[in-house]
Amino acid sequence: MSLSSNSAKFLHKTILFYALPGSVMAMPLIPAFVLLPAFYAETVGLGLAQTGIILLLVRISDVISDPVVGWLSDYIRRWHMGKKIQITIGAVICGSALYALFTPSDTAGELYLFVWYGLLLLGWTIVQIPYLAWTVELTGDYNARVNLNAARELSGLTGILALSIFLVITAEYGASQQLAYAAIFVIGCGVIVFPLLLSLPTGRVKQPPLKLLNSLSGLSRNRLFFRLLSAWFLSGLSIGIATACFPLFITHVLELPEAYNSYLLFVYFLSGILGIPLWIWLSARISKHRSWGLAMGVACLAFLTVPMIGAGDIVFFGVICLITGFSLGADLALPPAMQSDIADWDNYLNHRDRSSFLFALWSMATKLSLGLGVAAAFLILGQGETSMSPTTTEIDPFRLAVIYGWLPAVLKIAAVALMWGYPLTAQQQQAINLRLQRRNQSLA
Repeated sequence: MSLSSNSAKFLHKTILFYALPGSVMAMPLIPAFVLLPAFYAETVGLGLAQTGIILLLVRISDVISDPVVGWLSDYIRRWHMGKKIQITIGAVICGSALYALFTPSDTAGELYLFVWYGLLLLGWTIVQIPYLAWTVELTGDYNARVNLNAARELSGLTGILALSIFLVITAEYGASQQLAYAAIFVIGCGVIVFPLLLSLPTGRVKQPPLKLLNSLSGLSRNRLFFRLLSAWFLSGLSIGIATACFPLFITHVLELPEAYNSYLLFVYFLSGILGIPLWIWLSARISKHRSWGLAMGVACLAFLTVPMIGAGDIVFFGVICLITGFSLGADLALPPAMQSDIADWDNYLNHRDRSSFLFALWSMATKLSLGLGVAAAFLILGQGETSMSPTTTEIDPFRLAVIYGWLPAVLKIAAVALMWGYPLTAQQQQAINLRLQRRNQSLA
């Protein structure tokens, strides 16, 4: 756990090689989750209802696969280069599925979408879980973990912006050609950067693996894990609600064309990139949990002003996007670094390194919170819909503004309350790390 202590030069190289693949893993988010459903529903011709059902079934299986992949990850880590082999296999599955999804044949149908979309998410999970958990092995330093996680998320945001620019450049082509070029672009970037990740050092787990159903044993003793996971779930729920309401807010409250979605999302993500260095600096001075709590508090203040916005208030809403995006940097960088600290505490408490399994539960909570947030927003909004005709509906702008602004604020306030007195500080983490090192030396 002291791999990062050799030299500052080594740590900088580690951060760079670890973070770059994050940009490639984030690139498919826009085409796969935003463009692909409409492409298969309209261009391929599956229809909205059929496409929606297929994607829902795949999403359910994706959530279920997380703990299984996490358990397998800890099992594979007993092998030499096990983590690297797993990531390589996952990347190949992911790249193959991405290309197949974005270049469907004329005979592609429901089964084609179900199989390849499922393989895309499975491959992504196979890579993502050991990738997130790798921070536990790369360094045991409290602040260095923030740097690793922040660099990864910063790289991810940069990847999203890079692919957004690529999609703008290729917008003149039809949907089929644009997605095919996007797949080639993402796969090409992956071929370049993933070998850098595989050059990093990795450790091995010596304990015999638990059975899958026994992997939860002793977890109930780790109350800090559930405390952090609960705060993360509440924060993700608020983000899911805001994400669902964002395009509706622009259309029904601001009364602006859909093109403004792209402009304001660019402001939001760019602000997130600019905010990350501040939250890194602040976390080294007042702790990770206080910095995260402060960031969520700032976002709450911005969200509370949303119902004051009226039609055409683009500057007002742009400032809110700027502030909430700036706070997003803390959401992305700090909680995963805290989860790495929790993995050390769980190892010390239960005498077993199961960091991959813990990050699998983390991934599952992320997917559930975002999905439930979107569903909750639509269900609440649906109760306020007034049907004008069988094909036309009207959403109450004030109800939408309250759901978009106040509901995420309430959820984030609850998350702040959970985390403000969080006891796992830098001093506590250092003590745990030293004890783990002594115990490992005695067992060697």
